[in-house]
Amino acid sequence: MAPRLELDRHTLRLIAITFFLLAGLTIHRLYVAETPNGPDVLIVQGDSMGTTYELRIAGPRLDERLRHRIEVETERRLDEIDRWMSNWNPDSEVSRFNAHHGTDGFPVSQQTAELVAFAVELGKWSGGAFDVTIGPLVALWGFGEGARVGAPPSGAEIDERLAHVGARLLRIGRGSPSSGGFLRKNDPEVEIDLSAIAKGFGVDHVARGLRGLGRQDFLVEIGGEVHAAGERPGGGAWRVGIEKPLDEGRAIQAIVELRDQAMATSGDYRVFYREGGQRISHTIDPRTGRPVDGGPASATVIAASATEADAWATTLMVLGEEEGLPLATQWGVAAMLLVRDDDGVIVERRNDLFPDTKSATATIDE
Repeated sequence: MAPRLELDRHTLRLIAITFFLLAGLTIHRLYVAETPNGPDVLIVQGDSMGTTYELRIAGPRLDERLRHRIEVETERRLDEIDRWMSNWNPDSEVSRFNAHHGTDGFPVSQQTAELVAFAVELGKWSGGAFDVTIGPLVALWGFGEGARVGAPPSGAEIDERLAHVGARLLRIGRGSPSSGGFLRKNDPEVEIDLSAIAKGFGVDHVARGLRGLGRQDFLVEIGGEVHAAGERPGGGAWRVGIEKPLDEGRAIQAIVELRDQAMATSGDYRVFYREGGQRISHTIDPRTGRPVDGGPASATVIAASATEADAWATTLMVLGEEEGLPLATQWGVAAMLLVRDDDGVIVERRNDLFPDTKSATATIDE
């Protein structure tokens, strides 16, 4: 009999963390475009926020001068996101706030303050299912910045981290563009992690830059979060694919049309590891301090902004079908969940706000 490869917990966690980083480079670019490149579409690509981005601009005057202006403006705006909200950049506002163990007001940009304020509001609406102070718990389970490697956490360790989690531990001053805002800790040990919302904010921030350059028809994608404005090349709404949640291989589940809308998808099918035969998802329920068990395979949200779509997609991964879809409907959020039935078959569950989709059988090139 051939020898069987057995991996210990340490190796499994390292693989999971490595896969998390690689997944950020591959789970994206699922939109469908009839013209990959040509005189009627300008494509700008790059790396940012631990993943890749791609902009597709339609309309007139698609020349190299425009390309240069877009590249400069996009890089400037993405650098701002890194400077404001990154947990990986030790000099960012978020990292410095986390390292600050006082309870006095800590100055931040208005953008950071506004984003944290929105996240706190969503936490209230969702009954605590979305929480930007959950980062240390995520790391405790072996994911994200500062991920722990080793045996699963004990109940006592989880409870200790939960004591420092919750929006009640934050105070926010929204500020103004000229003077900025502030964040204040009620608990010196509390930390914030904007990874479940910052990519969406980054998409919106880049989209505002394109509008500032006079562009009306474009698609912005960062790591799978999308903002579609105006029309695609040749006319009509932009066509965007929703990935089928497969552990191996890649395929499109459905295609949706977007015009002046944003879309984001969260899922459990790329970032996870197995412990004792159990699937450990990177999606942690802030209410229990434990990974979501038996939840959706993915959640896709369409909203006016990518910021909202990004945050709501994570929220629905925690809440699941029974709690999540009614709440999304209550708040006017278009949502679709892909769930696994008892036989492992992917089934679509959506609320009435989610638009009709077209089926797709095309595979995605790795």
